[in-house]
Amino acid sequence: MKLNWGTGITITIIVFTLTSLIFIYFATTQDINLVRDDYYEAEVNFNKKMETVKLTKTLSEEIKIKTTQNYIEIQFPAKFPHNKIKGVINLYRPSDRKKDLSLNIQTDSTNLQLINTKKIIRGMWRINIDWSVDSTNYFSTKSIMIN
Repeated sequence: MKLNWGTGITITIIVFTLTSLIFIYFATTQDINLVRDDYYEAEVNFNKKMETVKLTKTLSEEIKIKTTQNYIEIQFPAKFPHNKIKGVINLYRPSDRKKDLSLNIQTDSTNLQLINTKKIIRGMWRINIDWSVDSTNYFSTKSIMIN
């Protein structure tokens, strides 16, 4: 069968249109996950956050974050009394914000916070810790892999 110019152009236009429609369908059905819904407000407070990061880096002992088989271990500096450490631990899941977690800091007498990972989905997580001791604010962050 021999195709003429008109048939070839028609087939090309149909294939292009179908490809475009399929692309548009998939593009509009994808979830768009913002890091946070209030990113305008967060941008305003960015300089304050950078100051707390600088203050945290001046500490003689940093927070140690490590993963074990069943726990995330967060060790706060020993120089602070365990009952004075206050704040929030945010576990941010880059691939799906619906799985993000937020926990209050509750250390034991050795300034250790344990987070059970049995109910946490395996994969990459970013831990953001906003914490304070005697009205001095600190901020620590780390990416971890939960296996």
